[in-house]
Amino acid sequence: MSATTRTPDGSPGIPSGPLRLVGPDRAAELTAASRDWPSLTLTLAQLADLELLLLGTFGPVPGYAEETLRDGLRMPVLVVSAETAAGVAPGDSVALRDPEGVMIAALRVGLVRQAGATAQPGAVAGGSPGATRPPGAPGEEAEVVEPGQVRLAGRIEGLRLPRHPDYPGLRPRPDELRALLRERDWFQPGGRPPWAVWADGLLHTADIARIRALTRQGKRCVVLAPMGGADPADPRHHLRVRALRAALDALDAPIRPTEATLAGEAIAAEATRASAAVRSYPPSPAAPPTGTEAVGGQAARAPDAQPAKALLVLVPVAPSAVLAAPREPGITATSPFGAPTGADPGEPDRLAELSTLRAHVAEFYGLGGSITGPALGAPGREELGALLAAGRPIPAELTPPGVAAQLARAYPPRHARGLTVLFTGLSGSGKSTLAGLLAVRLLERGDRHVTLLDGDVVRAYLSEGLGFSRADREAGMTRIGFVAAEVAAAGGIAICAPIAPHAAPRARVRELVAGSGAGFVLVHVSTPLDVCEDRDREGLYAKARAGVIPEFPGISDPYEEPADAEVTVDTARVTPDAAVDSVLTHLRAEGWLLA
Repeated sequence: MSATTRTPDGSPGIPSGPLRLVGPDRAAELTAASRDWPSLTLTLAQLADLELLLLGTFGPVPGYAEETLRDGLRMPVLVVSAETAAGVAPGDSVALRDPEGVMIAALRVGLVRQAGATAQPGAVAGGSPGATRPPGAPGEEAEVVEPGQVRLAGRIEGLRLPRHPDYPGLRPRPDELRALLRERDWFQPGGRPPWAVWADGLLHTADIARIRALTRQGKRCVVLAPMGGADPADPRHHLRVRALRAALDALDAPIRPTEATLAGEAIAAEATRASAAVRSYPPSPAAPPTGTEAVGGQAARAPDAQPAKALLVLVPVAPSAVLAAPREPGITATSPFGAPTGADPGEPDRLAELSTLRAHVAEFYGLGGSITGPALGAPGREELGALLAAGRPIPAELTPPGVAAQLARAYPPRHARGLTVLFTGLSGSGKSTLAGLLAVRLLERGDRHVTLLDGDVVRAYLSEGLGFSRADREAGMTRIGFVAAEVAAAGGIAICAPIAPHAAPRARVRELVAGSGAGFVLVHVSTPLDVCEDRDREGLYAKARAGVIPEFPGISDPYEEPADAEVTVDTARVTPDAAVDSVLTHLRAEGWLLA
């Protein structure tokens, strides 16, 4: 493994340009030929991996390598469903497209590996079409393909980079970033280049103190924010970017007294280098010339678009919840969480892979030391979430006021947030009665917008054409859950009363609603089966026992009683008013309603 070379200005010797894209004539040729090829529509996360490949992050000849781990560096993989890749074989060409159908690259397939398959000889990405790697060669490791999936490998020819409609000024390519760093005179001859501070989550007061400590030592910082897989239509994505910008604005604010303690953390021990990363690159060319001339066909980024003491760069790397979690005292960012305390022996390896990838990408962008993980004293999601839910201010000792303002605007107190209340139970259990009565009680208060998703509304607009089969019921649940999540995301209260007999669809709806920042309350109406049958006015249970209605919950299809219900009521034992009162009591106790 060769040592890292450096340019005269001290920047690392991993080349950062030009792009690994074909010329216009070859692009037109591939586009015309792709009409006869199979196509794969990539997810946003897969597009981020492809962008890294086309930037040249993993080598001068882009492709999905046969080995998924190379010298400690986790390589991008292309894993798709077996159904999607049906008929694709080595030697085929496949068009890789974004969700809008735009062709981003052409893949020359050299390997098709299914779940459980042992390593087979195949084409080596970046090699000649006939190049093979025998089983057992270095670089092979545990497979990443799950049942029902296949992994494709092979060389790619890029036509264009994936399009980002959001924050173009915060997405400089590596060569553009180098030009901006030179423009700011952040490269010192014979000195180290700027440091990379990775922000897999948000930046809080302790993180800002750490950056200040670096700048007081004469170091420059570039905050690299992993945004791979982020949906530009997701409000949470924009909240994160706004909060990061607000945090960096705090660098120009007066130093707080508590920062003297926070900045005492050993910075030098936390820097990691890409020493274990791939070294398949030739020496780097000289850094881009100084000045504000066009870079890559675009005008150089305006320096005043960023804080004076740091830069924020959105990079196509998937964020890691592990690296965004709070750290314990005495643990460095090189190994952010120390020895594993759980039963997962693979945790240290995964942390090492995450750190190695980030150090490698930082070097590729022209940066030096790479700091991962929050600073000591940075708050966690639970601590901030509790303060926001209660409507209490976030102290400046935890997070800068600008960040706190962004979070408070996005996550108001619980009593002002959206909410979904999902009643689940057997047919005839009383769900609809309770849902309707709860809607009335909430509307009587006059302080919330309430939407009832039950009865004729659901049958006319959401469940039309669906029957009683399990697949149809799950489809109906998905539709109801989507509408409920949209209502809750807009600050309203959605009340739903499907049978919802299966745990997995209920969990998906909970996740969908929670993802919008709203609350979710599951109410199990546990009325016994015999009582439900006695109440049946439509004869549904009789038809189910006669086999006329297949897969009927409680008869021919098991009803999975929820283990995660926030409220349980039995309408055979309590009146509807008493049952709804218990739901309202829970909502008030948890802060979803004002007392």
